[in-house]
Amino acid sequence: MPNITALSLSHSPVRHRADALHTLAERLLDLLVEHAPDDVTVNTEAFRAQLTARRDELRHEEDADRVTQLTSAIADDCADFLDRTRTYHSDREGELAELVLVLREAVDAVRGNSLKFEKDLLRSTTEMGRMVQLDDIRELKRALSQEVQTIRTAVAERQKSEAKHFETLTTRVQTLEQSLVKARAEAATDALTQLPNRGAFDVAVKEWVARAAHTGQVFTVAMVDLDDFKRINDTYGHPVGDRVITTMGQLLRGAIGEGEFVARFGGEEFALLLTARSASKARDRMMALLDGLPPSFEYQQDGHRRFVSFSFSGGVTAWVASDTPESIVKRADEALYDAKRRGKKRVETRPRSMLRGLMG
Repeated sequence: MPNITALSLSHSPVRHRADALHTLAERLLDLLVEHAPDDVTVNTEAFRAQLTARRDELRHEEDADRVTQLTSAIADDCADFLDRTRTYHSDREGELAELVLVLREAVDAVRGNSLKFEKDLLRSTTEMGRMVQLDDIRELKRALSQEVQTIRTAVAERQKSEAKHFETLTTRVQTLEQSLVKARAEAATDALTQLPNRGAFDVAVKEWVARAAHTGQVFTVAMVDLDDFKRINDTYGHPVGDRVITTMGQLLRGAIGEGEFVARFGGEEFALLLTARSASKARDRMMALLDGLPPSFEYQQDGHRRFVSFSFSGGVTAWVASDTPESIVKRADEALYDAKRRGKKRVETRPRSMLRGLMG
């Protein structure tokens, strides 16, 4: 006879549930074996082999206690494997995060400066896409860190070199600027008297005329010329003539006030821009200088004391509305010629002709 008890148990609801659970467990174990990550770091192959062995043993085990032990062992193996997998991926994620920081430092270190590093970076990011092992990431991070340090050193050296080059260029620019200022000053200075020259006077008189036209403030122009200078050169020689011109320049420099202007106009002639508000006041100043000339000036020549005397003539005019630089200088020069014609050693004034003003 068939075993009634066994027959009834095999068809009981309890047995059906046990079979269902067994089938579910088997399927879950199949999934773990089939889909465990292929990675030597977490010992996947060893886990698969261990799990397969325990499953085979479980299929043939009849003892209930042993089945419980095997089931518990399988669960522990699976839990341990999953912990290793989770830890590995957590470490891998952490290393990748640190690698991103290294890459950001690298970009900051060479932003806009290293095409080579950009190419290396692109190559590295391509290789990152093929990385599967934790050691790959760590090795790449070490390599990138070394590259970043190399680039930082190169950038620092370049900056140091550029700073030195900039300092050199700055020094050169300053030297050139000083040379330019000196050259401009020399170009505007008379070599003999060290007074401003004709070119500097032309610039100055334009500025004075423009300012007077704007403010209405009157100024005066005086032209001064040494008397009988050819006789001085012929009698005493050109070196003495040069000394006379230099002395006259010093006297005129000492006679002007703050904000006024004196220049060597050419040869033995000088030009002055004075703040005197009328031609008569400017004439009084020039006459005071003329009257104060000593009878003679002493100089040394060939070890001997020698003396030379000289005088000058002057012409003065005051600015009037509508004057141009050319017209006011021409009028002062005409006044100077008046002084020459009237006996020299004198200062004459010349106002603007009313008739000439009407005629323009």
